[in-house]
Amino acid sequence: MPLKKNDDYAFFICYFGNPEPRDENVTNVNTGEKTPNQRTTEETELNNQAFFLFHYAKQRLYVSNSKKKSLLESILKEKLSTDYKIKNLFKDREEFLNTLQSCNEISFTHINNLFSNDSTKKQALKDLTGTDAPDKFTISAKCKKENIVDFIKNIFQAKQDSHIDSLVICGTDDSGFETIYNVDTFQQKINISANKDENGKIKIDEVRDNLLKEINK
Repeated sequence: MPLKKNDDYAFFICYFGNPEPRDENVTNVNTGEKTPNQRTTEETELNNQAFFLFHYAKQRLYVSNSKKKSLLESILKEKLSTDYKIKNLFKDREEFLNTLQSCNEISFTHINNLFSNDSTKKQALKDLTGTDAPDKFTISAKCKKENIVDFIKNIFQAKQDSHIDSLVICGTDDSGFETIYNVDTFQQKINISANKDENGKIKIDEVRDNLLKEINK
Protein backbone atom coordinates (compact mmCIF):
# COMPACT_ATOMS: atom_id res chain seq x y z
CA MET A 1 0.00 0.00 0.00
CA PRO A 2 1.88 3.12 -1.20
CA LEU A 3 1.64 6.16 1.06
CA LYS A 4 2.20 9.81 0.23
CA LYS A 5 2.10 12.41 2.95
CA ASN A 6 3.07 15.96 3.85
CA ASP A 7 2.18 18.45 6.59
CA ASP A 8 -1.47 18.65 5.44
CA TYR A 9 -2.53 15.10 4.61
CA ALA A 10 -1.73 11.41 4.27
CA PHE A 11 -2.74 9.78 0.98
CA PHE A 12 -3.09 5.99 0.80
CA ILE A 13 -3.36 3.97 -2.42
CA CYS A 14 -4.53 0.35 -2.26
CA TYR A 15 -4.19 -2.12 -5.13
CA PHE A 16 -6.16 -5.32 -4.93
CA GLY A 17 -7.47 -8.19 -7.04
CA ASN A 18 -8.71 -11.76 -6.85
CA PRO A 19 -7.18 -14.95 -8.31
CA GLU A 20 -10.67 -16.24 -9.09
CA PRO A 21 -12.46 -16.45 -11.41
CA ARG A 22 -9.76 -17.45 -13.85
CA ASP A 23 -10.23 -18.48 -17.47
CA GLU A 24 -8.11 -21.20 -19.04
CA ASN A 25 -7.36 -18.87 -21.94
CA VAL A 26 -6.80 -15.20 -22.60
CA THR A 27 -8.53 -13.67 -25.61
CA ASN A 28 -7.21 -11.03 -28.01
CA VAL A 29 -10.05 -8.50 -28.08
CA ASN A 30 -9.14 -7.41 -31.64
CA THR A 31 -8.71 -10.78 -33.33
CA GLY A 32 -10.61 -13.12 -31.02
CA GLU A 33 -7.55 -15.41 -30.88
CA LYS A 34 -7.24 -17.45 -27.69
CA THR A 35 -3.97 -18.46 -26.03
CA PRO A 36 -3.38 -20.41 -22.80
CA ASN A 37 -3.57 -18.31 -19.66
CA GLN A 38 -0.16 -18.34 -17.97
CA ARG A 39 -1.50 -17.04 -14.66
CA THR A 40 -1.77 -19.70 -11.96
CA THR A 41 -4.58 -19.99 -9.41
CA GLU A 42 -2.19 -18.53 -6.82
CA GLU A 43 -1.58 -15.36 -8.83
CA THR A 44 -3.71 -12.33 -9.50
CA GLU A 45 -3.56 -8.95 -11.20
CA LEU A 46 -3.82 -6.04 -8.77
CA ASN A 47 -5.90 -4.04 -11.22
CA ASN A 48 -8.41 -2.58 -8.75
CA GLN A 49 -7.64 0.67 -6.96
CA ALA A 50 -8.92 2.38 -3.83
CA PHE A 51 -7.84 5.80 -2.59
CA PHE A 52 -7.93 7.23 0.95
CA LEU A 53 -6.93 10.73 1.99
CA PHE A 54 -6.80 11.83 5.62
CA HIS A 55 -6.78 15.61 6.01
CA TYR A 56 -5.12 16.63 9.29
CA ALA A 57 -6.74 20.05 9.72
CA LYS A 58 -10.25 18.86 8.87
CA GLN A 59 -9.78 15.61 10.83
CA ARG A 60 -11.66 13.77 8.11
CA LEU A 61 -10.98 10.70 5.97
CA TYR A 62 -12.03 10.83 2.32
CA VAL A 63 -12.49 7.43 0.63
CA SER A 64 -13.03 6.62 -3.05
CA ASN A 65 -15.35 3.73 -2.18
CA SER A 66 -17.04 3.54 1.22
CA LYS A 67 -17.34 -0.25 0.85
CA LYS A 68 -13.54 -0.50 0.99
CA LYS A 69 -13.15 1.00 4.47
CA SER A 70 -12.56 -2.49 5.88
CA LEU A 71 -9.68 -2.93 3.42
CA LEU A 72 -7.84 0.07 4.89
CA GLU A 73 -8.66 -1.08 8.43
CA SER A 74 -7.13 -4.51 7.81
CA ILE A 75 -4.01 -3.04 6.18
CA LEU A 76 -3.43 -0.59 9.04
CA LYS A 77 -3.86 -3.40 11.55
CA GLU A 78 -1.36 -5.57 9.70
CA LYS A 79 1.21 -2.77 9.30
CA LEU A 80 0.87 -1.15 12.73
CA SER A 81 -0.34 -4.07 14.88
CA THR A 82 -3.19 -1.91 16.18
CA ASP A 83 -6.93 -2.19 15.64
CA TYR A 84 -8.50 0.69 13.70
CA LYS A 85 -12.19 1.45 13.19
CA ILE A 86 -13.28 3.87 10.47
CA LYS A 87 -16.64 5.39 11.37
CA ASN A 88 -19.19 7.13 9.21
CA LEU A 89 -19.94 10.79 9.81
CA PHE A 90 -23.27 11.14 11.63
CA LYS A 91 -25.31 14.30 12.02
CA ASP A 92 -28.68 14.87 13.61
CA ARG A 93 -31.63 16.20 11.63
CA GLU A 94 -31.15 19.86 12.51
CA GLU A 95 -27.50 19.73 11.51
CA PHE A 96 -28.49 18.10 8.24
CA LEU A 97 -31.09 20.80 7.51
CA ASN A 98 -28.54 23.52 8.31
CA THR A 99 -26.08 21.89 5.90
CA LEU A 100 -28.61 21.38 3.11
CA GLN A 101 -28.81 24.26 0.62
CA SER A 102 -30.95 22.65 -2.08
CA CYS A 103 -32.93 19.42 -2.34
CA ASN A 104 -32.72 17.14 -5.38
CA GLU A 105 -34.72 14.09 -4.33
CA ILE A 106 -36.72 12.62 -1.48
CA SER A 107 -37.59 8.93 -1.48
CA PHE A 108 -39.29 6.69 1.05
CA THR A 109 -41.60 3.72 1.39
CA HIS A 110 -45.20 4.54 2.30
CA ILE A 111 -46.18 2.01 4.97
CA ASN A 112 -48.91 3.37 7.25
CA ASN A 113 -51.55 5.59 5.60
CA LEU A 114 -49.34 8.66 5.62
CA PHE A 115 -51.80 10.70 3.55
CA SER A 116 -55.12 9.22 4.65
CA ASN A 117 -55.86 11.77 7.41
CA ASP A 118 -55.55 14.82 5.21
CA SER A 119 -57.92 15.06 2.26
CA THR A 120 -55.79 17.71 0.52
CA LYS A 121 -52.65 15.58 0.71
CA LYS A 122 -54.61 12.49 -0.30
CA GLN A 123 -55.98 14.19 -3.42
CA ALA A 124 -52.54 15.55 -4.27
CA LEU A 125 -51.11 12.04 -3.96
CA LYS A 126 -53.85 10.66 -6.19
CA ASP A 127 -53.20 13.35 -8.77
CA LEU A 128 -49.49 12.63 -8.63
CA THR A 129 -49.54 8.81 -8.72
CA GLY A 130 -52.95 7.87 -10.05
CA THR A 131 -53.85 5.87 -6.94
CA ASP A 132 -54.84 6.59 -3.35
CA ALA A 133 -52.07 4.63 -1.65
CA PRO A 134 -49.15 3.28 -3.69
CA ASP A 135 -46.83 0.97 -1.80
CA LYS A 136 -43.73 2.93 -2.74
CA PHE A 137 -43.00 6.13 -4.57
CA THR A 138 -40.23 8.72 -4.98
CA ILE A 139 -40.62 12.47 -4.96
CA SER A 140 -37.99 14.15 -7.12
CA ALA A 141 -37.59 17.90 -7.31
CA LYS A 142 -34.95 20.60 -7.56
CA CYS A 143 -35.67 23.39 -5.13
CA LYS A 144 -34.09 25.66 -2.56
CA LYS A 145 -34.03 24.54 1.06
CA GLU A 146 -36.29 27.32 2.28
CA ASN A 147 -39.03 26.18 -0.10
CA ILE A 148 -39.15 22.62 1.20
CA VAL A 149 -37.78 22.68 4.76
CA ASP A 150 -41.22 22.40 6.39
CA PHE A 151 -42.05 19.41 4.21
CA ILE A 152 -38.76 17.72 5.14
CA LYS A 153 -39.50 18.29 8.83
CA ASN A 154 -42.91 16.64 8.34
CA ILE A 155 -41.20 13.70 6.63
CA PHE A 156 -38.81 13.36 9.58
CA GLN A 157 -41.79 13.28 11.93
CA ALA A 158 -43.54 10.70 9.73
CA LYS A 159 -40.43 8.51 9.95
CA GLN A 160 -40.36 8.89 13.72
CA ASP A 161 -44.06 7.96 13.89
CA SER A 162 -43.45 4.86 11.71
CA HIS A 163 -45.64 6.10 8.87
CA ILE A 164 -42.81 5.73 6.35
CA ASP A 165 -39.63 3.68 6.01
CA SER A 166 -36.35 3.75 4.05
CA LEU A 167 -36.08 7.53 4.02
CA VAL A 168 -33.37 9.00 1.78
CA ILE A 169 -32.95 12.73 1.12
CA CYS A 170 -30.41 13.90 -1.46
CA GLY A 171 -29.28 17.48 -1.96
CA THR A 172 -26.27 19.78 -2.04
CA ASP A 173 -24.51 21.77 0.66
CA ASP A 174 -23.19 25.34 0.44
CA SER A 175 -19.96 24.07 -1.15
CA GLY A 176 -21.83 22.27 -3.91
CA PHE A 177 -21.04 18.79 -2.54
CA GLU A 178 -23.67 16.09 -2.80
CA THR A 179 -25.24 15.51 0.60
CA ILE A 180 -27.19 12.38 1.52
CA TYR A 181 -29.35 11.74 4.57
CA ASN A 182 -30.15 8.03 4.73
CA VAL A 183 -32.33 7.46 7.82
CA ASP A 184 -29.62 8.14 10.44
CA THR A 185 -26.52 8.32 8.25
CA PHE A 186 -25.09 11.51 6.80
CA GLN A 187 -22.71 11.29 3.85
CA GLN A 188 -21.06 13.76 1.52
CA LYS A 189 -19.75 12.93 -1.93
CA ILE A 190 -17.18 14.84 -3.94
CA ASN A 191 -17.11 14.24 -7.68
CA ILE A 192 -13.67 14.51 -9.27
CA SER A 193 -12.24 13.44 -12.62
CA ALA A 194 -8.94 11.71 -13.38
CA ASN A 195 -7.40 10.21 -16.48
CA LYS A 196 -6.13 6.66 -16.90
CA ASP A 197 -2.62 5.53 -17.83
CA GLU A 198 -1.66 3.23 -20.71
CA ASN A 199 -2.65 0.19 -18.62
CA GLY A 200 -6.12 1.53 -17.81
CA LYS A 201 -5.33 2.41 -14.20
CA ILE A 202 -6.43 5.75 -12.77
CA LYS A 203 -3.59 8.24 -12.45
CA ILE A 204 -2.84 8.58 -8.76
CA ASP A 205 -1.49 12.13 -8.78
CA GLU A 206 -4.59 13.41 -10.57
CA VAL A 207 -6.87 11.80 -8.01
CA ARG A 208 -4.95 13.35 -5.11
CA ASP A 209 -4.50 16.80 -6.66
CA ASN A 210 -8.11 17.13 -7.88
CA LEU A 211 -9.48 15.93 -4.54
CA LEU A 212 -7.37 18.46 -2.65
CA LYS A 213 -8.60 21.24 -4.92
CA GLU A 214 -12.19 20.39 -4.01
CA ILE A 215 -11.44 20.04 -0.29
CA ASN A 216 -9.59 23.36 -0.13
CA LYS A 217 -12.14 25.41 -2.10
